[in-house]
Amino acid sequence: MGKVKQAIQEVEQEVIEIVESHGDISLPDVQTILFKKYFHKGDTGYFLDEDVVKKAYNKAVYEKENEEEYYQHLDEVL
Repeated sequence: MGKVKQAIQEVEQEVIEIVESHGDISLPDVQTILFKKYFHKGDTGYFLDEDVVKKAYNKAVYEKENEEEYYQHLDEVL
C-alpha cells in the first residue's frame, strides 16, 4: 500500500473514531479536535488537510447513519 493511501486511511480511522465516540458532531468540531491533537506534532500527515478530513467525515457520518460501507465513488457523484 502506498504511503499516501495509508496516511489517508489513518485519517479516516481517526475521524470514524471521533464521530462514533461523540454522537452528533459537526465537521468543524472534528477539524478542531484534529487540529488540537496534531498541530504541534512535527509530521501531521493529512490530519490537517481540509479536503481529506471532509471526505473522511462524510464517510464516517454516512456509515454511522446507514450502517453500510461508504464507497469512494460517492464523493465523485456528490
